[in-house]
Amino acid sequence: MRIWAIISLLVVTCPFAGCLSDDNGYVWPEPESWDCSIDLSYNLSCSVYLGGLASPIVTLEHPENEELWIVELSGQITSWNGEVVSQVADLSPIVSNCHVEQGLLGMAFADTSNGSQTVLLSYIEEGSCDGPNDSDLLLSSATVNSDGTIDMSSITVLKTVEQPFRNHNGGHLLNIGNNEYLWGLGDGGSGYDPDGNGQDPHTVLGSILYFTFSGGEVSPILEGDSGSPFVLHYGLRNPWRFDLDSNDRLWIADVGQSCWEEINLVTMDNQANLGWAEMEGFQPVDDSAPCESSNENYSNDLGYTMPVATYAHTGGNCSITGGFWMDWGPEELRGGYLYGDFCSGSIWILKEESGQWSQNYIGSSGGMIVGFGQGLDGELLSLHWTGEIVQIG
Repeated sequence: MRIWAIISLLVVTCPFAGCLSDDNGYVWPEPESWDCSIDLSYNLSCSVYLGGLASPIVTLEHPENEELWIVELSGQITSWNGEVVSQVADLSPIVSNCHVEQGLLGMAFADTSNGSQTVLLSYIEEGSCDGPNDSDLLLSSATVNSDGTIDMSSITVLKTVEQPFRNHNGGHLLNIGNNEYLWGLGDGGSGYDPDGNGQDPHTVLGSILYFTFSGGEVSPILEGDSGSPFVLHYGLRNPWRFDLDSNDRLWIADVGQSCWEEINLVTMDNQANLGWAEMEGFQPVDDSAPCESSNENYSNDLGYTMPVATYAHTGGNCSITGGFWMDWGPEELRGGYLYGDFCSGSIWILKEESGQWSQNYIGSSGGMIVGFGQGLDGELLSLHWTGEIVQIG
C-alpha cells in the first residue's frame, strides 16, 4: 500500500529533519489493516464502502450533486457518485506533508448566492522539511469549475496562522449555515504547550474560531473584548474534530497529551476556557507526575469548563477521533455523540442516561480511525489512515 512507502520515508528522513520529534514521548504506530468487530448487543456490521485511497480524513456531501467529496491528508480531493471515483483537485504541490499531522486538514462548501460554487480549504502550506517548521496553517478559498474540479488558479489565502511546530495543527472546518463557520486550531505543537497558547485568548492557537465568509473575505463575529475577536472557545490542545447538534451545542473531541482524551460540550453563545495546558481531562497537568484516576470531583475554582467525558491511555488507546452528534444513521446510535480512538480502533457512543453521560462501547474497526463521515444514502462511515472507508450499519 502507498501508506507503507510514506511511513518508511518518514522513518528514514525524520531523524534528520526532526519532524516526528515535536511531541516527546509519543511514537506513531505503524499502519494496520482494518479488522472490524462490533459488540453483539448492537445489530450492526462492517463492510468496505470505498478503498484504494491514501489517507481519507473528511467526507462531505456535495450541496447540489449526488456525490461525496473525499478529502485526503496528502492533498488529494476526489468525488464518489456511487460508481466512479473522480479527481476534484490535487493540492499536494502546495501542501506540506513533512509531518504525519500536516497536510490538507479540512474543507467546507461555502454558502453562495450568485450561482457560483466555492470551497474553503484548511491546510499546512508547502515548505522545507529541514530544520524548524516554516510552514503556516492557511485558510483559503477556491472556485469550483463547471466540470466539478477545483480551479487551482482561483485559490486565495484568506487567513494565515503561524505554526511554531509541525504538530497539533487542528484544521477542521465546519459550515454551520448563514455564511458562518467554525475552524479548529491546535496549540501550536511540541509537547505540553511550551508557548502557553492554550491559556492565551489573544492568540488563535488552541481555540475554536468563529467567523463569516462573505465577499471573498473572512470576518470575526464576536466583539473580542477579552481576546481575539475570532476566538469562540480556547484552552484546547488539538481539537481534531467537532460537531454542532440541533440544539446549538458544540461537541469538541480534544486530543490529549499523556494521560487522558476528552470530550467537551459547550454552547455557541458563551466563551469557554477548556483548561489546556493547565488541565488534561480532570487531572492537573504535570509532565513529571504519573497519570491518575480521573477525578471528576476536582475543585474547579479557576473557571475552566470541564469535559463531559474522558478516557485513559489504557487498552491501546492513544488519541481521540471525533465524531458526530447522531441524529441520523443507525437507529441504535441516535441521540448520542459518536467517537473513536486512532490507535485502538475502539468506537463509542456517548449518551445521557439518568442525568449522567455514559460511554457505551460499540466495537472496534481495527485502528487508525482518523475521521467519521456520512455516505450518499446516510450510511455511517469510519475513515482510516490506511486508505479504507468502512461502512458501519
